[in-house]
Amino acid sequence: MVGKAIIVLVAFPVLVHASFSVGTMLLGQVLPPGVAMEGSESDVLGTAMLAATFLLAVRFAFGVCRRLWPTPAVREAVCRIRGA
Repeated sequence: MVGKAIIVLVAFPVLVHASFSVGTMLLGQVLPPGVAMEGSESDVLGTAMLAATFLLAVRFAFGVCRRLWPTPAVREAVCRIRGA
């Protein structure tokens, strides 16, 4: 139960934040010439890129946390190791 709480309350938000930060830093270096358009198209494109980066960060963190999630097989293996 504690492992699941740590994954939900710590690992997932940290992974989302870290991957979003890395993604926006990379996009900030790669896309400034394309975003330097005049008018509202630039604002819409910038907002869309931020939203897409956030959604990709959430999907990445979900995939990682899904792999970390304890399953019954893991619990059985831990019980066998402990001898319980």
